[in-house]
Amino acid sequence: MFRSILLLFTAVLLTGFLHAQTRTIDSLRQLVYNAKGKKETLQAILNLCEENQNLNRDTMDYYAYRAKVLAQESGEKKMIDLAAIAMANAYQRWGWSDSAVSIIEPVVKGNRVEISEERAIHFKAARLQAMYLGGKGKYAESLTILYKLVTDAERFGDTLTTSANMNTIGSIDLARGIPYSALIWLHRALKFLTYEHRFDMVRAAIYVNMGEAYLLTSRADSAVWYVKQGVGLFRQGQNLMTLGLALQRQSNIYLKTGNLSDAETALKEMVNIRERTGDNIWVDDNLTLIEFYLNTKQVDKAIEYCKSLLTRGNVYSDTHGDKGKLLTNTLSIRLLYYEALSRCYKLKGDEMMYGKTLEQIIQAKDSLTNIENEQAIAELQTKYEVQKKENTIMQQRLTIVQKNNTLLFGLGIGVIVIIIAYFLFRDYRKKQRLKVERAIENEKKLSAKAIADAEENERKRIAADLHDNLGAYAASIASNLDILQSDHLSGQHQIALQELNNNSQTIVAQLSDTIWALNKDTLTLTAISDRVKVFLNRIRKSYSNIEMEVLEKIDEDAELPPTQAFHLFQIIQEAITNAVKHSGTQRLLVQVTGGRQWKIMVTDYGKGIGDIDNVEQGGGNGLRNMKARAAVSGWLVTWAASRPVGITVQIQPMEG
Repeated sequence: MFRSILLLFTAVLLTGFLHAQTRTIDSLRQLVYNAKGKKETLQAILNLCEENQNLNRDTMDYYAYRAKVLAQESGEKKMIDLAAIAMANAYQRWGWSDSAVSIIEPVVKGNRVEISEERAIHFKAARLQAMYLGGKGKYAESLTILYKLVTDAERFGDTLTTSANMNTIGSIDLARGIPYSALIWLHRALKFLTYEHRFDMVRAAIYVNMGEAYLLTSRADSAVWYVKQGVGLFRQGQNLMTLGLALQRQSNIYLKTGNLSDAETALKEMVNIRERTGDNIWVDDNLTLIEFYLNTKQVDKAIEYCKSLLTRGNVYSDTHGDKGKLLTNTLSIRLLYYEALSRCYKLKGDEMMYGKTLEQIIQAKDSLTNIENEQAIAELQTKYEVQKKENTIMQQRLTIVQKNNTLLFGLGIGVIVIIIAYFLFRDYRKKQRLKVERAIENEKKLSAKAIADAEENERKRIAADLHDNLGAYAASIASNLDILQSDHLSGQHQIALQELNNNSQTIVAQLSDTIWALNKDTLTLTAISDRVKVFLNRIRKSYSNIEMEVLEKIDEDAELPPTQAFHLFQIIQEAITNAVKHSGTQRLLVQVTGGRQWKIMVTDYGKGIGDIDNVEQGGGNGLRNMKARAAVSGWLVTWAASRPVGITVQIQPMEG
């Protein structure tokens, strides 16, 4: 068991060097002393704790606790997480793996690999979690974490993390006794590394693990070469604890290959490093020392060393000579030392002590079995109590859920009733509003019909009155004027009589046009065009020198109310009158176009108008009347120069 733990830790205790920090402990401590303010002090302490492999255990414990307090005061999540990592490393240095796992697990969960700002802490904490679990022999759980770390690190292009965790997987394979699988992972890990200094510590760990793997596959020369390269890199990196582990591995390889002198040198350096870091010599270190004594025929020294390792005592006591001694109270570890001691007595040929030691081994195994059985029973009882409590909690949660569901169901029904009531009320209001709107609309229609009927009756009455009264009188005046003889009148009186006759004829014509418009319910574009022809025939005798023509292209006849028809006819009549009176033209063309959008154009070929913009913007009374009639009816009347000479007046409905 302890052999496999050593194999694992030799590979994985590199966290403090993942960023290639090589500053000495003294310089880092100086930064802590010189720091100004709590924030700067906290950062300096965290940097120092990154070098946990080189710190004395007590010193590491002190600074980790300080970091924890300062981080809590700062309230910054990142600082709190980094302080937790430092505290977990401190616990692990004392062998308190369970405490280390409990501290590091929330850090792993609280930092997501998908978030770039949290990724580095996630990688670091998850790697430590895998290390701690591996140190407890929980390889399956450790490998589950490591496989995911490798996948995530490759996905985000973090080659350093990828290589380091592949190396750790290889070290676990060594601990499981499958060196060929370990070599596959270790060679894969090397492929991700370049020869930059930041990769040196990971490369060193890979080399040391490869040395052990080659030793287990009986390739001693490769084992010696790789472990030597790894130790050299660790020595350059100034990582004392990991260097000590690598030296223990190197010494073991030298022992297996018969190189006792180099094995002794490596062991001495390893012991010196343990003293500098304040760590006790580890179990595998002790077993390697015993193996060295036996290989160098120092059996008595090996026996004495084994006896010293079997000392019991209180680690917290300063009396009875226990202080400073290596105390071994754990039965499973004592069993390893008893087995080593029995080998020593057997090699010495001391059958009596060999037999006594075997008896102690049997007693230790029996005690260990009893302890394990008691632990198993205790674990079962604990599991039972935990399960019982969990069942109670689950039942309570179920009751709460049921109550919550009942409450939510009631609230849901209430909400549904309120929603239904709201929609019913809204529908009722909508129907009522529609009823009111329909009533108002019907009232408007009735009012509009009444007004239209009244207007129609009034229009017909006015047309009848004009025809029966004014029309009759105007026709009578015109007729009487024709009877009068103007031969005996002077020239001035003849002119006045002629003007009176012309005006009476105009009145009769205007009354005729008005009565024509008012007598109809609707008038078509064709009817208006025909009326224009009548008007042209009426004035043609006064303007015999002007050729007058009406062109029709009516694909779809439009119908106009009488008022609009009258306005349209008046606009056309005014345009014709202006042309024949003022343009000096010898030809007049009226074009009537009917379709989805009707259009009428009056074109002369006379002298034209000098400033059309002035006409558009103002003009005389006749032009203003034309524009006013068009605006009332929703039409557009425009003036434009025609080619080659003259002007065109165009009337058409406005778009939209």
